[in-house]
Amino acid sequence: MDNFSVNQAVSGDVAVVTIAGRVDSLTSVTLESELSKAMKEHKKIVLDMKSVEYLSSAGVRAIMKVLQSTQKSGGGVKLASLSKTVSEVLENVGVTQFVQTFSSTDEAVTSF
Repeated sequence: MDNFSVNQAVSGDVAVVTIAGRVDSLTSVTLESELSKAMKEHKKIVLDMKSVEYLSSAGVRAIMKVLQSTQKSGGGVKLASLSKTVSEVLENVGVTQFVQTFSSTDEAVTSF
């Protein structure tokens, strides 16, 4: 887990959550906790995933949970800076049908 980190910044009324490292069954617990904190203060969340090396099904589940929660409260989630590998994982499991992806964090924030 030493390779994993989650950091939050705010851009206007949007929480930008930067995720780095491997998102697996161990680190997804921390990710869910950090996303829950972000959702308490913000309805709009951008996940900056440019430094995500690996995304397991547990990581996909964490993304879907935050997506469902923010949509219920009138907000949303957008994904930014996906690597080819992470993008393929999300496409293969159908996540990209429910959440918009952007090539940069700035584009994702502006899209709200």
